[in-house]
Amino acid sequence: MLEKAEKFLKANNSLLIASSSYNNPNLSKCSYVSEGTTLIIAGEQNSSLIEQIRFNPKVEIIVNDGENTLKYVGRAKIFNNHPNQEKLIEELSQKDNLEIKGIYCIDLVQIIPTEISVIQWDYYQEFKENKPSILKDFFCSITKTVNIWVKGLRLPFISVSVAAVVVGTAVAYYESKNFDWLYFLLAVIGISAFHACADLLNDFFDHLSRNDEVNEKLTPFSGGSRMIQNKLFSTTRTLAGAIVAFLITLGIGLYINFTVAGNIILYIGIGGTFLGIFYVGKPIKLANFGFAELAIFLSFGPAIVFGSYYIQEEKFSWVPIYASIIVGLLILLVLFVNQFPDYEADKESGRRNIVVLVGREISSILFIIFLSLTYVILIVFIILQVLPYLSLITLLSLVFAVRAMITIRKYYDNYLAMIPAQAMTILTTLVYTLLLAVSLFVTATVW
Repeated sequence: MLEKAEKFLKANNSLLIASSSYNNPNLSKCSYVSEGTTLIIAGEQNSSLIEQIRFNPKVEIIVNDGENTLKYVGRAKIFNNHPNQEKLIEELSQKDNLEIKGIYCIDLVQIIPTEISVIQWDYYQEFKENKPSILKDFFCSITKTVNIWVKGLRLPFISVSVAAVVVGTAVAYYESKNFDWLYFLLAVIGISAFHACADLLNDFFDHLSRNDEVNEKLTPFSGGSRMIQNKLFSTTRTLAGAIVAFLITLGIGLYINFTVAGNIILYIGIGGTFLGIFYVGKPIKLANFGFAELAIFLSFGPAIVFGSYYIQEEKFSWVPIYASIIVGLLILLVLFVNQFPDYEADKESGRRNIVVLVGREISSILFIIFLSLTYVILIVFIILQVLPYLSLITLLSLVFAVRAMITIRKYYDNYLAMIPAQAMTILTTLVYTLLLAVSLFVTATVW
């Protein structure tokens, strides 16, 4: 009977495949090639089918020839070591009209059966050798869950917020050598949760406004996480994740506020919450009225840097405010450079950020001015002895900054060629802020 099933699969060439993530079902029709009971299909990277398989290999398949229906439960994996890889991709792509879109290519997927049944033949067979052990399946499930949340929370971007905390803490240490590990760790966790909350809310509201839906110029750094669009998260789960992240931020913020002098942290928290929720959230939508850049500058510059300083020192000082200008501009530029690929989608959805308002060419000049300004401000602060001479080591980040400026000026209207500029801007921000923090820590320790 197994041979009959293999012949049935060989005689047909299309199937319906059901995949899922967190109970978000996805049904796709695909052409396939069979190798015995092993099936091979192809799909566009960043499509719902491929993304769900990436995080959940369990699939269900139906092959129907008009008389008989073969039901197939299996485990899928994306692979690139088939001897006929290129030929299969070309063949299946032509049949299913698959296209390479920007940075996203065509993936080949191999599916092995765990169960096959055909009611009309009174046939059922289980392939126990293809099933992972309960322990292996459990750990695999844990790993996939962690990976999907890392993607959904966009953890690499959270690093810039953590860098701002480090700078604020470094300023406090530079001024009086105060360093409280508990407050530092709480600040890192709280700010990370706040950033995660803001990103999840951004995904949620961008889905409602269809900003991410209409955005076809996707890069690894812009266009949203695509979790909702690829059916990895439902809108409900995305909102629930944002609420949980906000509650973590709220709990940490209230604890810190009631254990340090005054209510400065409370006021900063209220302001940050307002900017984070209403950045693209209804009914205010700050990004639709030209306040996107200002909101990012305030919430990720002065708010984080001064807040991190205050919980260590419990007093006001202008030094963290001055340092926050640099940090705020750098993090603002991370947002700014990502607006170039999103230009059409932002314009269509009603956003009024700088790139939409003045166009990409003028914006490329503004990017260079703003990034150069961070170094000018740094040198002025060193001359005025606001920052130590050792902070000149921060100029080492110019290696990445210059590459970002050259790339953005040359390719401002080519979103694929702009990708290195996005990467270099993030790298510049991280290297710049961490070197600035190191210069403050070292100066305070040695001198």
